[in-house]
Amino acid sequence: MSKLENLSPLDFEDLCRDIAQVETGLRFSAFGPGPDGGIDGRHSMGGKTIVLQCKHYENSTFSSLKNTANKEAIKIKELSPSKYLFFTSHSLTPRKSDELANIFEDILASKNDIWGKEDICASLNRNPTIEKSHMKLWLSSTTVLERILHSGLEAFTHSTKSEILDELKVYVRNPSLDKAMEKLEKEKILIVSGPPGVGKTTLAKMVAYNYLNDGWQFYSINSLDDGFTKIEDNNKTVFFFDDFLGRIELDRQSLLQRDTALATFVKRIRKTKNCRFILTTRAHIFEEARRLSDHVDDRKLQLAKYLLDVGMYTRKVKSHILFNHLLASEMSQDHFSQLLEGDWLSKIVDHKNYNPRIVASVSSDCIDSVHPSEYPHYIYSALQNPDIIWRKAFINLDMKCQNILFTLFFSNQYNETIENLRDNYASLHRTVSVYYSHSIQPNDFEDALQTLESGFISISGNNVSFVNPSLRDFLKSYLTNEELLNLFTQNIKQSSWAKSLWQHIHDLFIAHENKMMKFALSFKYLSMKIGDTPTYLRVHKNGKTYLHRYDLSISERIELIFSWWEHSKDDDYLKIILNFLKNPSIDLIPWQDGRLLPELHWKISNLIHDSIEFKHQIVLEVENSLVNAIEHCTPSEDLIPIIKSIDENLLQDKSERVHEAINNATNYEFTETWDIAINLTTEHELTEYIAFLKDLAHVSGHDPEQAIDIIKDRINDIEDEDEPSERATSFQSRTYNTDEKFTDNDLKSLFSNLIK
Repeated sequence: MSKLENLSPLDFEDLCRDIAQVETGLRFSAFGPGPDGGIDGRHSMGGKTIVLQCKHYENSTFSSLKNTANKEAIKIKELSPSKYLFFTSHSLTPRKSDELANIFEDILASKNDIWGKEDICASLNRNPTIEKSHMKLWLSSTTVLERILHSGLEAFTHSTKSEILDELKVYVRNPSLDKAMEKLEKEKILIVSGPPGVGKTTLAKMVAYNYLNDGWQFYSINSLDDGFTKIEDNNKTVFFFDDFLGRIELDRQSLLQRDTALATFVKRIRKTKNCRFILTTRAHIFEEARRLSDHVDDRKLQLAKYLLDVGMYTRKVKSHILFNHLLASEMSQDHFSQLLEGDWLSKIVDHKNYNPRIVASVSSDCIDSVHPSEYPHYIYSALQNPDIIWRKAFINLDMKCQNILFTLFFSNQYNETIENLRDNYASLHRTVSVYYSHSIQPNDFEDALQTLESGFISISGNNVSFVNPSLRDFLKSYLTNEELLNLFTQNIKQSSWAKSLWQHIHDLFIAHENKMMKFALSFKYLSMKIGDTPTYLRVHKNGKTYLHRYDLSISERIELIFSWWEHSKDDDYLKIILNFLKNPSIDLIPWQDGRLLPELHWKISNLIHDSIEFKHQIVLEVENSLVNAIEHCTPSEDLIPIIKSIDENLLQDKSERVHEAINNATNYEFTETWDIAINLTTEHELTEYIAFLKDLAHVSGHDPEQAIDIIKDRINDIEDEDEPSERATSFQSRTYNTDEKFTDNDLKSLFSNLIK
């Protein structure tokens, strides 16, 4: 495969300008495909002008190239340049080169000013920095593709070699890539944020490709626990965490699971020379997380400084994205011609809802049913209402397939296994099918999974996910039928699944008290089995035991039942809470339960009337669990958010037992400081520990000075081992003219290249 094959005409023009500049030592200005004679590059000085023209005709016939050359020769003669350069990706023999020279004989200074494919490739070999600055060139090489396919990145994205190349064809490099690389190299952490569909994951992948090209490893994580096991300073590794705070809205459960671990993981990455960490999140979710989480908005951690907000594309970039998608499609010339009629192109490119995800959907090859005359309106309608992309395809699915998508919607947002999906699907599918009088077959799950793969879901190893986040967005707006949602509440196996369903119901019907009461009561059967599923599954692999999150923690399950009680006022729910607290069948998670239990203590104390005879018993059991969480809190830095939660919710009701447990836990940090400090080996770690002691002293009332003096003595005893990191990649940045105008004429002239 040729290096030039995956370049669009616009990419090819950029490449030719770079080559011309290196080979001549002169700077060539870029011109859009406007009404200026088709100039692709120009150098002017002292009244003399050099004009560059580029024709990307690698897969076209030579006769087509000659026809175009004859037309261009007429335009160029009118410009009368001092020198004329003609670059083409077509492979030129001496005879072909002579024929082109004859066409341009009146304006060509030398036959050497005609460059064919072989000349361009020879220049790339002489000037490797040019190739490095054009991602589509080096990423198309077999060697790099094989490295990517074996890196772990495409295990995450489920892509094949051809799919990588297809994605590459439509990619438009823009300033976000340079900003992302700069921030990641400077901070070692990059959080890519933006609205749905603007290309966050695509940008993160392109950043990762640059590191992989330089020999780095890639590791996609859904669990920070997995990430901790892979951090080694001797191994160059890029970690990637996609939608780390939730995929539609803030997943508070995930935030509570992750915020302390995230803070620790970020600190670990920052201290290593050979690790980088890329995360993606929707912008509104990140802002909500900052309001709820101590660590996300921590003044020392400062996650905001790692943030890169993407999605603000210039008009030119948006035009090129649409152009590349259409160019890579196999739609008819009639479809393209219709877009050039009237002002459709400007209405599409300038639409307030424009984003690459919608563009990709409306320019796919799966729109045979859209007549050319209707195509511009089809794109515009999709921008007006993005749900239109999925609705038609979804309603044509049979019930067994729709039920899998419903099940997946309420399942683990990050990493749902086929086994879990099958278990949850079995009861939902049976209930829904019986209710609507549909027959059930033994192989419904397997058949539906096969039907949905690639079009609606992706399967990687043992994990299942939506093929595109926009499908989850569509289902959120689609699932509003009360009758159907009520069926979903029956025969639920996992508390986490019930929590997702309840949150969805809450968002839909919170203003309708009677409906909320009805739905709350429908979860009664599940609440009586609330402790049947473990919080963690223990997985044995390579002689080690790994914990994988499976279901809600103790406090989360109690919070869920309490919410059902609030909306139903059925005191049976309170009895279930009491029995569960007395005999918990699952393990306590100190760092998580320790922060949620104080809030539950406040709710139970203030929202349950004193006439409930067992109210005091519930309060005591919550305190027992809280004390247990404090006593087993490891690592110690988790104490700070627990103490803050206690101070916020139990300021007037803090029992002597809780107070004593806090004192015992914090005293160790201030009395056994040397034992802790001896295990810290760098000035950076010790300085961070001083900051921790000051924060702990602030929330606990201890005097930290003696402990801090011990840490300072330890700092004086060691040499700081931190060294400035060297630049990790050979990434070549590019300059962009952000003020460049892109007129309606430029827009139409660009898309006229689609008409052959």
